[in-house]
Amino acid sequence: MRIDSSILTTRFSCDLAACKGACCTFPGGSGPPVTEEEIPLIQEAWTAVRDLLPVAHREEGDRLGLIVEDDGELTIRCHDERACVFVIYENDVAVCSIQKLHTEGRFRWPKPLSCHLFPIRVRGKRRDQLHYERFQECAPALQAGEREDVPMVDFLGGAIARAFGKDFASALSARVREEGSE
Repeated sequence: MRIDSSILTTRFSCDLAACKGACCTFPGGSGPPVTEEEIPLIQEAWTAVRDLLPVAHREEGDRLGLIVEDDGELTIRCHDERACVFVIYENDVAVCSIQKLHTEGRFRWPKPLSCHLFPIRVRGKRRDQLHYERFQECAPALQAGEREDVPMVDFLGGAIARAFGKDFASALSARVREEGSE
C-alpha cells in the first residue's frame, strides 16, 4: 500500500463547532465517493433517514436518485451542488443523518467509508493508495490536531481499521510514533 507521507505527519482532530460540518457541504456538486457494494446500504439508509432530512433534500433524492456518476466515479448526490442529500442540520452544523442514526443505535451502518476516512482518500485502480486531501475548510481540524497533539492516523483509527483491518491501523499508528521519535 502506498501512503501519502503527510498522512503520517499531520495532526488532525475535527472541530465541528468551528468548521460547521463543511466536509458534508463542499461546493462543486460532487458528493462523497462510494463503491458499488455500498449502494444497497445507501438505499437502505435513505429509507431509514428520509423523514429526518430537509424537504428539498428528500425531493431531490426521490426525484433524481441518490447516486451520481462523476468522471467515472460513483458519488452521492448533492443538493444545490453543495450539501450531501443525507445532511441534516443541528443548529448551524451539517451532520450526516446516517451517522446520527448509527450512533443512536437505530441503523447498522455508520456511513460511506469515504466519509468515515475523510480527509484521507483511497485511490488507485487496486485501491492501494492513501492520499491526504487538503481543504481550507479543515484548517480548524489541523489547529485542534496540533494543539491536542493528535496524529491523523489516530483520529481516523476506527475508520482505517474498518477499511483495512485492525492490524493495518495499529501498524500505521506505530509507524507514526516511531517516525515521530526519530
